[in-house]
Amino acid sequence: MRGHTGQWILLLGALGFGTLGQFYFAKKPDYFLDGLVFYIVAAICLILLVIPRRAPAPVGVAARRLWSRTEFLRSALIIGSVILGAITVVLLARPQTAYWPIFGCWVVAIGLSLCTFLPRPRWTRPALAAFVRANALELSGIILVVAVAFLLRAWRVDTIPWTLSGDEGNFGRWAREALDGRMTNMFVTGHLSMPSMYIFWQAGWLRIAGDNMVGLRLPWAFMGTLSVLGTYLLIRRLFDIRLAFLTAGLVATYHYHIHYSRLGLNNIADPFFVVWALYFIVVGWQGKRRWPWALSGVLTGLAFYFYTGGRQVPIILAGIFMWAIILEPSFLGKHRTDLGAMLLGFVVTVGPMALFAVQHPDDFNARMNQIGIIQTGWLANEAARLGQTQLQILLDQFQKVFFAFNIYRDRTDFYKPIIPLLDFFPSILFLLGVALSIVQLHDPAAETAAQTGSDRWAKPGWRYAVFVIWFFAAIILGGVLTESAPSSQRIISSSIPVMFFVAVAFRALTRVLGDLLPIPRLARLVLAGLLAFGLAWISVQYYFGPYQQSWIYGSYNAEVSTRIGYYMRDLGPEYKEYFFGAPRMYADFGSSQFIAKGIQVHDVVQPLTRAPDFVDPKYKPVFIFLPERTKELTFIRQAYPNGVQEEVRRINDSVGPLLFTAYRP
Repeated sequence: MRGHTGQWILLLGALGFGTLGQFYFAKKPDYFLDGLVFYIVAAICLILLVIPRRAPAPVGVAARRLWSRTEFLRSALIIGSVILGAITVVLLARPQTAYWPIFGCWVVAIGLSLCTFLPRPRWTRPALAAFVRANALELSGIILVVAVAFLLRAWRVDTIPWTLSGDEGNFGRWAREALDGRMTNMFVTGHLSMPSMYIFWQAGWLRIAGDNMVGLRLPWAFMGTLSVLGTYLLIRRLFDIRLAFLTAGLVATYHYHIHYSRLGLNNIADPFFVVWALYFIVVGWQGKRRWPWALSGVLTGLAFYFYTGGRQVPIILAGIFMWAIILEPSFLGKHRTDLGAMLLGFVVTVGPMALFAVQHPDDFNARMNQIGIIQTGWLANEAARLGQTQLQILLDQFQKVFFAFNIYRDRTDFYKPIIPLLDFFPSILFLLGVALSIVQLHDPAAETAAQTGSDRWAKPGWRYAVFVIWFFAAIILGGVLTESAPSSQRIISSSIPVMFFVAVAFRALTRVLGDLLPIPRLARLVLAGLLAFGLAWISVQYYFGPYQQSWIYGSYNAEVSTRIGYYMRDLGPEYKEYFFGAPRMYADFGSSQFIAKGIQVHDVVQPLTRAPDFVDPKYKPVFIFLPERTKELTFIRQAYPNGVQEEVRRINDSVGPLLFTAYRP
């Protein structure tokens, strides 16, 4: 800021924030952090003010205008973004009674960080119409892929899968806490040590789409669908239209990705944030524009507010940048201002969560401390138990996670398919695609095309590294270094690079076959399309067929609780549930509590030895027994003869397993 106006802004900022900081030090010593932040802002203003001016231009050389209106506005937006971001952090440094105003301040700070780099709109209505006409076929294909992806994720989302897992139910219950004002702070971690922000996102959907299974699961179907769109756009930029359509189509129909997009869980946020953060980096790199870099930084920061695995995003991006620097040593110098824009967006966005991490490190890291093999001591204990080195244990972990797509099966009830995470034929293509991508980590052909301008968009030589680094970072951070490997919910981010590897190998093999077989080019394309459709159909058919028929998802207890939830919901709020399920289950299991909203429950923990004396006369009683405790029904019949007894089995299966027995006086 060398103009007269800029100097005044910096001077007033230095004096004003310095005064404010000293006021806090002198009058409010308990708020030391607040005063320190104000002093830091003041110091930044002063440093910018007193940096020596550049030497004047030589006589006869026209001096560049030091302060244009655009530069002034951009500097003002940056300062405004930093100040509002700092105010947000300062306000959050101590408990508040209301957090929505702070949330608004945070959103404005993020908006300013993006507006700083936005160019003037260049699109006109005629230009847009011409673009649509010129790309009508491609746009139609994109719409078709996205529509199919959404249909596979949203169709009957309330009943497929039929079981509502306990975690889904609890997430829905916590979202209700945000709706009714019991949860107010969106800048902390909460239940299960998950970020609280996503609960407010979930709560909004409960209000819009309904406080039911649809409202619980639909937002994640949208997020999964958008990650399919992001996959297409990213690969379209980095490679070509055919590979983009092939990969996006495979992701859209991939049973693993479909499954997590149909659950009321936040895991599917991981691939969403990675793919879109990468896409905007590539857009900025190719178009020499700064706003996409800033938007990528914002998305990277937002990932911290949804799922714990979102902390992988900056690590993945850092790994890709490091590889780009290795291949192109001038990368850092060429893009230092772009990276600065990205850093601004990231810091402003992640600031509140970073403050929470500093103030409450144990809470912030609680989830990793619970499941990390190093943090829990599992790695050392397992090495001692088996008489192996820790390196051998890590290699065994890596083998289980890497080959979870070929050999090993998911160990958790979050998915737990009866096959590995890939079907037989795609699993072959996956390993071949990994090999092909690794040998092309340095892609000179892309660099040559970029230099000659033979492509519509310049292609970086590190384009294959994007997916290789993404994949290995996801499986190492979310799988190798956590307990119960492989756990599908922690490596869902890898689903997109996995399908990229499948697509790479598929295209390579079909090209070779096309060269070897004496058939016309059109016939080759038709044959390749039919084969790709076959892979997609097998995946979709498995998920909506054998997997749903297996009743594996969510655990048997979750199925029981879901059935109880619907049973109690149909009875109505005038009934109170007395649950005979301990020690296997308890009445507050999340599934039934979400479905049967507001129903009163009571756990009968100790076995009955006489008629019950705990029945609340304000409600009609209904006694629910798990099969192992039905003998106690005798005492209920003695107290309430002539009641209605129902044996409730698996939905639409009259000879299926007995889930529970209900008795209503």
